[in-house]
Amino acid sequence: MSEQATEVAYLSIVPGTDLSTGDNKDIWEATLGTITSQPGCKSLFWGRQVEHPDVVQLVIDWESFESHKQFMASTDYKPFLERVKPLLTGPPKLFHVKLPPQMPFSQPGSAPATECLSIYFEPDHSTSEYDDNFAKFIEAVGKVPNETQGLTGGWGIEEQKHEKLGKEGEEGPAKLFGAFIGWPSVESHMKFREHEKFPEVVKYLRDGAKAIAVHHVHFRKF
Repeated sequence: MSEQATEVAYLSIVPGTDLSTGDNKDIWEATLGTITSQPGCKSLFWGRQVEHPDVVQLVIDWESFESHKQFMASTDYKPFLERVKPLLTGPPKLFHVKLPPQMPFSQPGSAPATECLSIYFEPDHSTSEYDDNFAKFIEAVGKVPNETQGLTGGWGIEEQKHEKLGKEGEEGPAKLFGAFIGWPSVESHMKFREHEKFPEVVKYLRDGAKAIAVHHVHFRKF
């Protein structure tokens, strides 16, 4: 049986676009409805990035990586892209991660604010070694007073690129680990970073990483 795959998509929206009213709302809801009606689509969360309000992020659970590829190869896909195109400044950027079934995205994704981390490693970095570190990170978080509302993480399916792993400013191949942590608010996350035990907790998350990108999203389920 194929493993579930979680798609993460970044959509750069035309600045100032309101997705909650008028024709834009109709286009947006039809777009999301097309995705959720596809065979193999299990759930869809979306929201604007707090730090970059003109970037909308989708997180979609598929029964398998193949389920999403079948949608992309279907006759529905081209009209789907054409419909949403007027709202975008460019093509969507997407990747997939494999999250543990016992730690679904819906847990941190249902929190009022979700911390989204993209952690980049050398292509040959040991996955088992970092899996151990992530387990230690989860354990360490549990020992420190905090307001987390679920967390999960897993390895990217596709190879990624990052400038920190290339030569002379060029992007080089990278291995990606994606993680999500739920919080009552962005402020509660910032407050946790000030805790005296924070360095002891976050060291497991950072160990071996060549680059880490962090942002927050107020997700809603469609």
